[in-house]
Amino acid sequence: MQREGNFSERIVLENEKLSAEILPQLGGKLSSVYWKPQGFELAAPNTRGIYRLPGEDADFSEFDASGLDDAFPSIDGASVRREGKTVNYPDHGEIWSHPFAVLSGSRTEAALEWESSRFEYRYEKRVRLEDDSLLLDWKITNVSDTALPCIWTFHGLMRYEEDMRLILPSDLTRFRNVMDSPLLGEAGRIYERKNDVWDFERVPKRLPETALKFYGEGRSREGVCGLVYPTQKTACIMTYDADRLPWLGVWITAGGYRGDYNVALEPSNGFYDDIFTAEKNGCLYALPGKETLAFSMRLKLESLSD
Repeated sequence: MQREGNFSERIVLENEKLSAEILPQLGGKLSSVYWKPQGFELAAPNTRGIYRLPGEDADFSEFDASGLDDAFPSIDGASVRREGKTVNYPDHGEIWSHPFAVLSGSRTEAALEWESSRFEYRYEKRVRLEDDSLLLDWKITNVSDTALPCIWTFHGLMRYEEDMRLILPSDLTRFRNVMDSPLLGEAGRIYERKNDVWDFERVPKRLPETALKFYGEGRSREGVCGLVYPTQKTACIMTYDADRLPWLGVWITAGGYRGDYNVALEPSNGFYDDIFTAEKNGCLYALPGKETLAFSMRLKLESLSD
């Protein structure tokens, strides 16, 4: 199902170093994060040229995959029994497919909100520009009396370039492949950080069928990761609440998913991707009734010297 609508409502934030564009009708998606000193666009582009408005329980694969948004209350879809009822967790969660209300805004800041009737939570998101950084703050309040099993993941699809490097937390010494691929083999295989098969700090070359997804094996307590673009002389350093988001997933498609090219570093509070797997792994978070989960993230842009 597809909702009708247009995208006349775009929020543009700007300071001397950064500009950012927000689409409230797509869950507050950041469609652009532009670093002025290098003329560099961080967000993965919308290659289809238009944004369509998804409807309830939309299939994520049928819509645009670009920009920086959030996956909540799960990534993969699932049907879960909750308080004697079957509740469907949509593909890539609910946030990306629902229109948010704009609560307030200024030249450098915007606050948005949406409330889920299906899962009974209120989702608040604030976006701010501060000098060379994009700051994101979230508050998720369970308005029901019942605990909500949930996975939150930063679904930030960023620019892909062949020579880019990934900055991964130093306390992650092993990585688990979670998707069958020619490069990493079958899902479930665990690699040491230093190995003879793959350099986890690099991205694959542009090939028609190349896509990877892996997670750090175990919790990270550092809360720092990033992307380095040597050709563009730019780096993006991400810092976040590691106590709230201890797991780190990495998604890379170099043409292997719908012909898209993007990279996502995905701090998460669950391991990994759907409610049943996270519960099986002993890594499923449940937001208690009438309580709020609050956390933050900073994306700092830097210009690299020669």
